[in-house]
Amino acid sequence: MTMGKINLLDSSVFNMLAAGEVVERPASVVKELVENSIDAGATSVDVYIERGGIGRIQVSDNGVGILPEDMRSAFLPHATSKLKNIKDLDSISTLGFRGEALASIASVSEVTVVSKARGRLFASKLALTAGNVTLEARDSRSEGTIITVDNLFFNTPARLKFLKKQIGEQRVIVDVVRELMLANPEVGMTLSNEDGILLSGEGGSLKDAIVAAYDAKTAEGLLEVDARGEGTYEVKGFISKPDFVKPNRTYQTVIVNGRVVKDTLVQTAVEKAYENYLMKRCYPMFVLNLLIPFDDVDVNVHPSKTEVRFADRNRVFGAVYRTVKEALDAAAGADRIYLGGDNLISPVDEEVKPQVKEEVEDSDAASEQPVAEQPTHMLFKDPPKLFELLGGEVVRVFEHSDGELHDRAISAYDSANIDKSYSRMSTKSEQDEEVGRAFDGRIIGQIFATYLVVERDETLYIIDQHAAHERILYDKIVGKFDASYAQPLLIPYKLTLTGDEEDYLERVMPALNKLGFEITKSAGSYLVRAVPEPVSKLNFSNFFGVLFENIYSESDVTLVGLLKDQLCQQACKAAIKGGEALSREQIERVITNYLDLDGALPAKCPHGRPAVIKVTKRDLEKLFKRVV
Repeated sequence: MTMGKINLLDSSVFNMLAAGEVVERPASVVKELVENSIDAGATSVDVYIERGGIGRIQVSDNGVGILPEDMRSAFLPHATSKLKNIKDLDSISTLGFRGEALASIASVSEVTVVSKARGRLFASKLALTAGNVTLEARDSRSEGTIITVDNLFFNTPARLKFLKKQIGEQRVIVDVVRELMLANPEVGMTLSNEDGILLSGEGGSLKDAIVAAYDAKTAEGLLEVDARGEGTYEVKGFISKPDFVKPNRTYQTVIVNGRVVKDTLVQTAVEKAYENYLMKRCYPMFVLNLLIPFDDVDVNVHPSKTEVRFADRNRVFGAVYRTVKEALDAAAGADRIYLGGDNLISPVDEEVKPQVKEEVEDSDAASEQPVAEQPTHMLFKDPPKLFELLGGEVVRVFEHSDGELHDRAISAYDSANIDKSYSRMSTKSEQDEEVGRAFDGRIIGQIFATYLVVERDETLYIIDQHAAHERILYDKIVGKFDASYAQPLLIPYKLTLTGDEEDYLERVMPALNKLGFEITKSAGSYLVRAVPEPVSKLNFSNFFGVLFENIYSESDVTLVGLLKDQLCQQACKAAIKGGEALSREQIERVITNYLDLDGALPAKCPHGRPAVIKVTKRDLEKLFKRVV
């Protein structure tokens, strides 16, 4: 007689296997216990660990406590006070809700819990080893609960050997408690070990929590955001200023309805918003809390509760992107170095204005704005803003020379204007064509054949000649960008797409057309027949490869970023390089063209790299100990 091969596992074995999903390491225990404390209404939570949490984890809170009659039940599998029926899963507002945490922790450790419920005279004590009750008695303590977990994984040595060294496990616990502090700023929290306090926060605002989790200097480098997106979607928190960057994504915290999660959609939306502000391989820091209806997000994805699914991913992406982008754009003025003074730029001669009026009236692209308000010279403080003019509006740049008005807003890109002959900037005729502007500071010269040094009003400006000239050329290219002119391709580029990519391309096609692309569908594939003339040498494989990397991002975000990269590359290749010696005349020309109409020096090149550094007289005096 043959025996069956399917065995019914003993409950102790089943519990230990289930614990593997919930309790991966000491940090998992800390997270589950602290979340339970917060769900219990605690305003103060203290965490103590020994040997990186492997030896001991103790979490004490001042929450509502556990009723004596519920002590045993709390450690049974699938027991929870936070769900009653399946419908409750659609509107979960608590952090712990599965009824798995305490049972899983108890099955792989020695647990002691002492709790005094609100309104009760005595506290209750319960001790368990490998999930089995070993002690049950009365005890004494103030209102709240203290849970001690000793010898984690003592009965599962295979799992124990895969843990990191004690210091490594401690680092992970620090990260978890830091995230919990940021997600619950109103709760006072401490984390300590055998040697003392590792983290400490008294509870307060989110900024207070950031100071506690990191430090005051970090908090100073952040911008606050608080905006209501579409409908009931809200995005709150802090994002880093453009010049406050990190080398990795470690300092990025995503919170959804008070729960810290790992979500690439939100991360991508934030980084897309920073595209025009950061260098490559630099990442913004942020702590963002998304407040959305509970039935619009599914938190019941994984036992760790760090993964979520959004009902409308595009809506989430859009809300985050717009909130962050608006905050960055609003702060962009602070990212410019103002030299001050009205005499930095000479106005266009009065007698030229009638000619300006005549030229504007004759132009098909003239604005409906009154002529008196028409700018006589137009420079973009934020060049990528041009791409928001997706309706085909022509941006015009007026210049004058020898009493004649020249309309330099050509609609097609003339590469001859952006070649090395311009970058040398040596001919008198080219200088005469520039708007009459005068820098009233003192040019000291060039150092290391790379940096230009200028003095004005007890302030020293050190300018990276390549970054500055790259910005000048980039602004000129963008100023001549006109989506109504496209460059036909001799041989159309063929796109063969997957179903998702085809759907996405159809969705972004109107935006592509407005930018100057001409794409048609032919026999199951797509043919790119024309591209915007400024990017006529487009690398199609890279462009469309990046375009389809995230099909959930908004079309204008991705397209602007991709085209900006192309224009940046052209400006970078044509700009003066570091190490090139310049004459005084060339230095003057770079500085004059680098000023905008407000007398400001853009602080960064198109790639986001610093282009100018400001040093005051007082800064130098401090260095030389002339002042304290």
